[in-house]
Amino acid sequence: MENSTTNSTGNLNLKELALQLSAVTVIADAAKETKDRLRAEFMARLEEVGADSAKAVFAGEEISKVSMVQPKASAVVLNEKAFLDWVSANWQNEIIATVRESFRKLILSQVELVDGKAIYSKTGEVLDFITFEQRDAYVSTKFASAGREAIVNAFKSGELTPTNVLAKELSGVDFESQTGAE
Repeated sequence: MENSTTNSTGNLNLKELALQLSAVTVIADAAKETKDRLRAEFMARLEEVGADSAKAVFAGEEISKVSMVQPKASAVVLNEKAFLDWVSANWQNEIIATVRESFRKLILSQVELVDGKAIYSKTGEVLDFITFEQRDAYVSTKFASAGREAIVNAFKSGELTPTNVLAKELSGVDFESQTGAE
C-alpha cells in the first residue's frame, strides 16, 4: 500500500493527512491557550470598566458581541437522605433505592432561592437539605449573522493569519513538553 503520494481520487495520502493533522494540533493547542488568555484578560478589563460585554468590530463591521455570562445559582441537594425521604413521602413511585436523576433535575429546577432559603415553588416548603451554589462567570462569543464568515474571509485574504492571531503562544511553544498523542 502506497502512503507517500496523493491517490487517484485526489485525496491526501496518509503522510499528508498526518502532516496536516499535526499542524492543526499545534494550532489548536495554541488557539486554546490564546482563547484562555484572552478570556481572562477580557474578564479583567470588563471588571475594570464596569461593563459586561463588548462588541467586536472588524473592517468597520460588528462581527460579534462578547459577553461575561453570570449564570444563576442552581439548586443542589445537601442531604441525600432528607431529599430521598421527602421525595418518598410525596412521590413514592419515583423512588428506586434513590431519586431518579431525571426527577432530581426536575425537582431542583422547581426549587427557588428566597431570602437565602431553598423553597419548593409548588408548595412553598423550605427544603433545608438543598442549597444553592454560585457558578463562575464565563465568556460567551455570539457571532453576528455574517461575523464568522468575515473572520474566515479575513483568514483567506491574509488580513488575519494564524501567525498574527497566535503569535504570543506560537513564539513560546516548548516542543519538548508538547509531545504525545492528541
